Amino acid sequence: RRIIQDECPYAITFNTAKGEPWFEDIKYARLLKQEILISAKLKRYDVLAIQIMPNHVHMLVSKRTLESVRSVDIENADGHNNSPKRTFSKVRLPSHMREPQNRAYTISDLMQSIKGNFSYKRKLGPIWQPRFYSRIVNTEKYLTTVVEYIQHNPVKDGLPARYTKPPYQYFNWRNIRRLF
Repeated sequence: RRIIQDECPYAITFNTAKGEPWFEDIKYARLLKQEILISAKLKRYDVLAIQIMPNHVHMLVSKRTLESVRSVDIENADGHNNSPKRTFSKVRLPSHMREPQNRAYTISDLMQSIKGNFSYKRKLGPIWQPRFYSRIVNTEKYLTTVVEYIQHNPVKDGLPARYTKPPYQYFNWRNIRRLF
């Protein structure tokens, strides 16, 4: 059974297969962050927070609101705001292959896009555990707990200071403050 609540954000955690520390290499962290932001845009989600750890990732996402659809920015791995030069949304498909404009993408669709595109584009093969964990964030108190957890997780785990900076950590404080 699935419960879908579009009006609440989701806290998501996903892991690498066998706990491999792929993201100790900053190159892979940059690429993953960029893939998360692009996939979220294509699947109509706002990314509120990302924390890339050596072998797993924490994210906070919410369904995109009408206001945020009008002003979507993609932040690249270096912290500059710009749109990707080419996205799938610019490819014109025959009408029988197009997805309906009002299609409601799920968290599963988002995760399949992130994991699949990252692995495929990087030719890394299956680097992800097949499952992911998601929780509905339905109170202001729980939102505060999730944001603090994402923000302080690298320090708590004793990781180097670089894990508290881009591309490992990302927060969209403006949209986080708008919740609840």
